[in-house]
Amino acid sequence: MLKRITIFVILLVCAKPVYDLGMDYMETTKITVDEATLPVTTGQITMDTEVTTAQPIQSVNLPEKVTSMEEMADAFFYYFNHFETNFTIEYQGSTADIKQILSRATEEATKRDTYIAGHLGNREIEYEYRRMDATIQVKQDYLTNLEQEKVVDSIVESLIATVQPEEMTDFEKVKFVNDYIVKNTVYSEDSVASSHSAYAVAYEGKGVCQGYALFAQKLMQELGLESMYVVGEVYTGGHAWNLVKVEGEWYHLDTTWNDPVPDRGNGVRYDYFLLNDTDMRVDHTWEKVDYPKAISAKYRFMHVVQDSYEQGDYIYFSNAEDNNKLYKLHKVTGETQRVADVRALFVVGEGDWLYFSNYSNGAYLAKIRLDGTELTTLYKEEVENLFIEEDMLYFTTAEGLKKTEL
Repeated sequence: MLKRITIFVILLVCAKPVYDLGMDYMETTKITVDEATLPVTTGQITMDTEVTTAQPIQSVNLPEKVTSMEEMADAFFYYFNHFETNFTIEYQGSTADIKQILSRATEEATKRDTYIAGHLGNREIEYEYRRMDATIQVKQDYLTNLEQEKVVDSIVESLIATVQPEEMTDFEKVKFVNDYIVKNTVYSEDSVASSHSAYAVAYEGKGVCQGYALFAQKLMQELGLESMYVVGEVYTGGHAWNLVKVEGEWYHLDTTWNDPVPDRGNGVRYDYFLLNDTDMRVDHTWEKVDYPKAISAKYRFMHVVQDSYEQGDYIYFSNAEDNNKLYKLHKVTGETQRVADVRALFVVGEGDWLYFSNYSNGAYLAKIRLDGTELTTLYKEEVENLFIEEDMLYFTTAEGLKKTEL
């Protein structure tokens, strides 16, 4: 007897809100400003197409025939983990409940690694059975493949090599993940690979919410954080984000909605950074029974942070709740203090200096010391999208990208 089951997994269509900031126009030091092209690297790891440094997925010895639901789940997970598109599982045992066994086995396999589960596409299962055995043939689609995952592994390995995870707090690890993805990704469906995949975000710097969340999941896993890939709804439809455990408590992280639209390069928001269930439910919904509760509001102070620079125990930032005035925030206590009565956007820093677009003075390029002294105008044109690379300060004007030495 031949029976066919076809399961369709619909890819998420991710959307995000559009943000825009108003601008007010209102002392000067001469600096040398040159026309600039983008430096070779701006924070994103660049890779060749062929990557050989990634470690292959470890092989597992599967039995010739599985004899239980648990062993069948092992087999499904093995093939999912290797991104196999066509595979056969031989089952030996009573087939009275074969449909239920198959359903439970695939469900169990997908729960074992939400990163892999998030990349699963359409699935078609055919099985031929007798009373005490069955042959199960599976056709499985993915949003990625083994070669692309080797590239992702290499990028993740290179990124983690730039920090010292053993010396980082859970908070610092999550902030590292959020900031890297937001700074190096443009929300777009216009990618060569599936925009829903971690590969598109990691390698191409483009993707939609599913890709953002899956790459965040990969990075957090490799940094030793307990985390989950979450599927839910927002007002525009299907959406994906993450849950992550920080110092023993679960929190929501939505890297997609922390990425400003239109894209602002190094501009990072923290509106959806380590939220609890109550705050997240304002505009996100999900199946409560499928995910752990997030009840702590410990990091709510981060939600006012925008365009930031870290130095020592402090984060220097543009405070969205005080007309984008320049503030500093203590990373441990959450205490905030105004640094200067100036509207500062696109904040970056180097050493004891902050550089920003001064929206209190024509959006001109300005700098100020960390203690709020020596406010100086550097360039009297409207500037945006500041970033620092190899002792050079880059910024965008109406004429294009420019740079000056720090």
